[in-house]
Amino acid sequence: MWDDKHSNEFSRRERQVIEIVMKHGRLSAREIEEKLPDAPTYSAVRSILRLLVERGLLVKTQADGRDWFSLPVSSKKARVSALQSFVSRFFENSAGEAALALLGQKNVKLSKEEAEKLIQLIEEARES
Repeated sequence: MWDDKHSNEFSRRERQVIEIVMKHGRLSAREIEEKLPDAPTYSAVRSILRLLVERGLLVKTQADGRDWFSLPVSSKKARVSALQSFVSRFFENSAGEAALALLGQKNVKLSKEEAEKLIQLIEEARES
């Protein structure tokens, strides 16, 4: 995901775990288990975490007698990497096509600040 080498290899549970860690930061296995919808057993959660650590998608540290799990990169970098992978896979690497698909929906609402930022980014992209 972070470098696109594993992005096609996530199970549903692995994606859920990564999303939880991305949203909440450093968590224990028990905290991750509590946040998983229809959570499997604690042992299964530990197995998922072990696999994600082995693949370099999570980092495990120990403190206060507990194992803690976090992303190996910042949440912002992880989101950008995931988005780049998505755009590459589904929009032939066209940010414009992806933006058109997202913003072209009828129910999309942008704040004034978001719209202004998008206009600024579009103008910068035109210039380069």
